[in-house]
Amino acid sequence: MSVLQPVSKPFIGISVLFSAICWYFAFSLSGNFGYLLWVAPIPVLYCSLFLKKKWAFLIAFASYLLGRLSWLPYLLSVLPVPLAILFTVLLPLIFALIVIAARKIILRFSHWSVVFAFPVLFTSFEYISFLFSKDGTAGSIAYTQCNYLPVIQIASIAGIEAITFLVTFVPSAIVLIYFNYIRQRSVKPLLFITIGIVCITMVFGAWRLRDHVTGKESAVRIGMATIDEKAHHSTYTTNTEKQLHLADLYLHEVSVLARQGAQVILMPEKIFRCNEAERSGFLQRFKDTALAYHVYIIACVDQKKNDYYENRAWVISDEGRLVADYQKVHLFEGEVLDSVRPGKQMGLFNRGGSEEGVAICKDMDFQQYILGYGKSERRILYVPAWDFVRDGWLHSRMAIIRSVEGGYSMARNARQGRLTINDYRGKVLFEANSDEGAPVRLLATVAPQHYKTVYSVLGDWFGMLNVVAAVAWMIALMMNRK
Repeated sequence: MSVLQPVSKPFIGISVLFSAICWYFAFSLSGNFGYLLWVAPIPVLYCSLFLKKKWAFLIAFASYLLGRLSWLPYLLSVLPVPLAILFTVLLPLIFALIVIAARKIILRFSHWSVVFAFPVLFTSFEYISFLFSKDGTAGSIAYTQCNYLPVIQIASIAGIEAITFLVTFVPSAIVLIYFNYIRQRSVKPLLFITIGIVCITMVFGAWRLRDHVTGKESAVRIGMATIDEKAHHSTYTTNTEKQLHLADLYLHEVSVLARQGAQVILMPEKIFRCNEAERSGFLQRFKDTALAYHVYIIACVDQKKNDYYENRAWVISDEGRLVADYQKVHLFEGEVLDSVRPGKQMGLFNRGGSEEGVAICKDMDFQQYILGYGKSERRILYVPAWDFVRDGWLHSRMAIIRSVEGGYSMARNARQGRLTINDYRGKVLFEANSDEGAPVRLLATVAPQHYKTVYSVLGDWFGMLNVVAAVAWMIALMMNRK
């Protein structure tokens, strides 16, 4: 089994178990154990350097598979069984191949730069998957770090890929430092590089998190509400009666929040459904309410057109005018099967001189698309959403990372999920929980802010850089065969 020196079977077993447990909790949808991701790969990476390729592949695959099982109950609740199993098995397979490739690079070359092999290959895989996946960035390991504000600030420079790179670089560096130490090779370059990268990242994160003085004149009072989820499943004499009742329930929430001082009222996704003939009547009810209470209303509805649907967010001004009629651009598979058609344009509007925007739920999984809101210098993004109960924390934090990348504040209201308001640094200022479908209200005063980020200007430069580096490693391997 060994390549360099024997590694005992008990040690291998403990290593697999340790890595699996760390990954299992790190990938938890609660977000409470993201710190374990920093150490999870260490035993597996270390063992791979002392084992033959097939055994290195096996332990990497087995440990990652066991770790990914923490997602299986959630996947089974939102996907058909075959797809849930495929997703659960495919990621460990790719991970094992990455470990094998990194192992070959490390053992083939003695240069200190091999410490970047594992993070470069893993980051390249994620970046490429982001470009082609129907779920965008949803599977990224970077989202496990959303509770650690100094860490995620690096996304403002290089996007979510920088977080992935960092959490895979550190375990790779620890393994290489110890590996070189026991082989009596110099570890100073690796120590300097590791300490330098980690310190620079953390210092930058701390600097960006420093308090900024913002004028009170730019503050806005935002109200959000979800009604009892059971109301959406109640039986009515006609469908029109049901939709009118749902609309009235949400309009009642508008009146309550407006009386409490709300200036902008954000509703969750798909609050009711209407057809083309009914649209004007429903829309007028919301216009009249916005004018009566002098508030902005953002209402997300399902609109039927002939043989298909559109998921739309109406942005109605405090003067009762429709200032934006946004159509959801990125759909999840269930919506595609339900004959929902995607839109093509961003939802941009001006509220009293403040450049603002609206996007809907799944849109936030796609950094390339949402990057446009950062480029257009939106001060705040409003996001109606509908989560899947179990993933309320995860989906809210996925959206929040887009705030860090684009440099704007965000308000997100989700049915069966989280209601959150965060600043441009991803700091959650206010939060409420509607996971179980209970009625919830959130009312808070925030100051919409936009700070131009490197990422909003240069885009995915770091992801592309990793792909170039990965290709260079592969070419080097082919040219240096033994």
